[in-house]
This record gives sequence, C-alpha cells and structure tokens, in this order.
Amino acid sequence: MSILFDEIHQQPAAIERALTANAAGAQALVDEIKKRDIRYVIFAARGTSDNAATYAKYLWQITVGLPCGLAAPSVHTLYNGKVAFRDALVVGVSQSGAGEDVNEVISQAKAAGALTAAITNTPTSTLAGIADHVLFCQAELEKAVAATKTYTTTLAIFAQLGAMLGGDKALLESVYRLPQAAADTLAMLPGRIEPVASTLYHAERMVTVARGLHLCTAIESSLKIAETTGTATQSYSSADLLHGPIAAVGRRTPVLVFQPGGATFESLNGVVDKLNDRGARVIRINSTENADIPLHASESELLAPVVDILPAQLLAYHLTVTRGLDPDQPNGLSKVTITR
Repeated sequence: MSILFDEIHQQPAAIERALTANAAGAQALVDEIKKRDIRYVIFAARGTSDNAATYAKYLWQITVGLPCGLAAPSVHTLYNGKVAFRDALVVGVSQSGAGEDVNEVISQAKAAGALTAAITNTPTSTLAGIADHVLFCQAELEKAVAATKTYTTTLAIFAQLGAMLGGDKALLESVYRLPQAAADTLAMLPGRIEPVASTLYHAERMVTVARGLHLCTAIESSLKIAETTGTATQSYSSADLLHGPIAAVGRRTPVLVFQPGGATFESLNGVVDKLNDRGARVIRINSTENADIPLHASESELLAPVVDILPAQLLAYHLTVTRGLDPDQPNGLSKVTITR
C-alpha cells in the first residue's frame, strides 16, 4: 500500500496527539487574546493550510463573534504594503513553516503590534521562531506530497481554540471525541469509495460544491484530486455556483456535493436538483442512506469538517491508483513549495 494511504489512516492518532499536546498552549493563547482585547483575526497561509484557515474563518466567527479574514501575502512581499494590524491576532499556518510570504506577514504583523500565533508541523521552522505563540500539528513526518494529516490536525487545533475562545464546554468535549469520529469514518469507507473512483476514470474535469463551514472541504477535496490525479478541478460555494458558474457545468460533468446535516442541507438539495436538470453527474456525499459516498453522522456541525474530508482524501487516492499514477509523488510537485 502507498505512503499516502497509510498517512490517511494515521489521522485519528495524529488528531489525538495534536489535541492533547496543544491543550495548555491553546489555553495560553486564548488567555492572551482575551487579555489584549483582540478585535479581529487575520489568517496567513497558502495551499492546504489556506483551506484549513478557511474553516477557522467560519468557525471562529460563529463561536466567538470575532471578525476573521484571510491575508493577501503579496501585499507585503510584492507591493511593500504596510498594514495596520493593531488590535489584531494574526495567525500563520504552514506545515513546513518555511513559506517566505506567510513568514513575512507574521513578521510585519508582529512589528505593527499584533498578537501573532503559528500552527505548524515543524518545531525548528522559521515561522515557529517568529510567532508569539506556536501550536504544533504533532503529525509526525508527512512523507506523501499530498497533505492529509497536517490538514486535519490543523483543523482540530482550530476547533479546540474555537471552543475555548467561545467558552463552550460541551463543544470542547466534542472536540476531544474527534479522534474516535475520524476512526469511525475510516472504518465505514472500505468498499464505498472504490466503485465511485472507477466510474471517474475518464473524467477530465470535476467540480466540488459545499457551503458555509464545509466550503473548506470542497476546496481541499478539489486540491487533493487535482494534485494527485491531474484532473482539472474547480471548487465553489453553492451560493457562488448559482450566481453564474453553473452555466459551465455540462452533461456528465462530475460534481461532488458535500452535504452534511445541518444548516446547509436543504439549500444544497435545491442545488442538486439544478445540477440534475443540467445532466451533471452528481455524487452526493452525506450521511443519508441515499449517499453515493457516506459521511459519518457528526455530533456537531461545527466540527464535521475535521473528519468529512477523509472520504475525499480516499477518493483522490483510489482515483490516482485506478489511473495507474503514483499517489505519493504527483508529477511535477514537491512536498514543500516556497513562494514570496
């Protein structure tokens, strides 16, 4: 079996390590946020880490009420912009901690008086040396080019922080049950992903759709499928899809629709109907008995994205293998990408 397959299945243990090891550090960061009366949050990240930050952007606004947004690193590295980060928490997210643009955002934010934090898998990284507070993914060495366990551990840390910041003890208890939820998800998937992957063998294009908290899942699944299989993928919020791009979804275009239980379920039913009317190949990913790919029935919609990416990771893996490609070394990609 491949490294990627093994690392997908290492995620329950990795999530548990991350939550246990960061409990004290997360509380220290939460205490500092409250002490400094932080008014807003900016996340600086690229690639998979940026998708994880998208989850935090939704979650923290729901659980804490703090305005959250994503940084534009080129403002700092290409345009020499000076941003007034006063009263802000600026969080750098990078698996390697080596991205020059993310590190530059954190450096400038710190110089401007912001409280800075980092989430990384590399204790010796430049990012870890810059930020005021550092939380580590505890994912151990991730060898496959496609990130899996560093993504889910980052989401778990964001969930832990969100529950602590919001003072929601019940949600925090659910956070600590995420490792079991991940294990239960992986246990229900054998035999459910492979048939779908085999039907996508010739797909040259694919669309992924979700809304709200699960937008990160649509974006990250799109990235995983693109980088491992070479398929041209595009992710959309279902609301954005209906504002025009659905016109480009033709007959038999595969569309992965992430439809967890909760606030977005009914609205996504309407989107599925419109996609079916266009003749798209809709692949429903949910926790109902009619699902094409099943999701674990989460005890909290707020935490579901941490484990709901697992079926998409396995779909990317099985589609890669079906096409005779190497899931561990996608063509032309390397594990660490440095941008400025």
